[in-house]
Amino acid sequence: MWTGICAIVLIASIVQGKPRTDVTVSGISAGGSMATQLHLAFSSEISGCGVVAGPPYYCAQGTMMTAIGACMKGPATSVSSNTLQNKLKSYVSSGSADPIANVKNDPVYIFTGQKDGTVIPGVVKVNEQIYSALGANIKTKYDLAANHGFPTENFGGKCDVLYSANYINNCNFNLAYDMLNHIFGGSLVQPPSGTTVPLTGQLITFDQAAFMNPQAVVRSESRATDIFSLWSSWMQTTMALYNPLNYLPSLSLPSLTLPSINLPGTTGVTGASSNAAFGFDSQGYVYFPAACNKGKKCPIHVALHGCKQGKSFIGDVFAKKAGYLEVAELNDIIVLFPQILQSTLNPQNPNGCFDWWGYGSANYANKLGPQMVGVKNMVDTVRRINTASAAK
Repeated sequence: MWTGICAIVLIASIVQGKPRTDVTVSGISAGGSMATQLHLAFSSEISGCGVVAGPPYYCAQGTMMTAIGACMKGPATSVSSNTLQNKLKSYVSSGSADPIANVKNDPVYIFTGQKDGTVIPGVVKVNEQIYSALGANIKTKYDLAANHGFPTENFGGKCDVLYSANYINNCNFNLAYDMLNHIFGGSLVQPPSGTTVPLTGQLITFDQAAFMNPQAVVRSESRATDIFSLWSSWMQTTMALYNPLNYLPSLSLPSLTLPSINLPGTTGVTGASSNAAFGFDSQGYVYFPAACNKGKKCPIHVALHGCKQGKSFIGDVFAKKAGYLEVAELNDIIVLFPQILQSTLNPQNPNGCFDWWGYGSANYANKLGPQMVGVKNMVDTVRRINTASAAK
């Protein structure tokens, strides 16, 4: 079902919410490695992780040659689980990663396709070794004859072929549901096979600089309430306009955009040029199910694209077609899709990958890494938005 994508620039310093432990993360390929980095570094706040065809935590050890060599092509015996765990422990000792004990019993989902020649299955399975040592609650899916990509039930290229158009494979398998169902405890409502789930929420295009730098906004409670009231009213209005009768689609309506909000006394937010220095695109996506915009506190899941899957390569295809939205809609889960930009210099990242080998910082795998901080700040902003909504 068609979902209106509304561009919105939110400068958010909204009613502060208490830290929640129901933030989870997943990613494919480079995004899978980034997912492990976020989970293990911020384990006090991120309580579950899904790794889809991704190398293990800190596999590249700060070098591109290791990344494109052992971490993708193997052999798996050259990737030492103990070495990678020791690096994590060193970060914990220095305070740049949260205590390892937080990971115990966290749900972790690991997928690798039997036909994957890009990141070989043996390397992906090292994730299981690491998380087993940390006491996580692991579910694996290793029996699908899939190539390197994100498996879906009914979208993408042939399952066992490398589909470079978007790296999404039609495998007659809803991986997004299988993964999220494990991460969320095994009781999620499953999208019915062969049917279309009505998406009554909103997939929003947002300014990543604004979400990453809410400190640039005056933190006045009255202003924060006004900002959110304006945003909330706008969302409710556009949802009604796009779907006037039980949220049925209306393709004849124009796309609506909320103007930038500039409060008196603010210094503004860091622009897209600075975003690019850390590898971020100017815009990202976030999906708010209808209930999460109508006062319900909802968990947040961060979904990280792989190389050549970001907005600069395939637009919103990963966000809309990987299967996350249908599961989110049926189970009231907010899904955040941060976006990384393709770049050739500063940083050198021509395939638009999340930083899993250190192209942006030597701290790429701990709490001090620029992309780690950026995604964490986006999560915090989304949390404040949802908390303020629930408080209305």
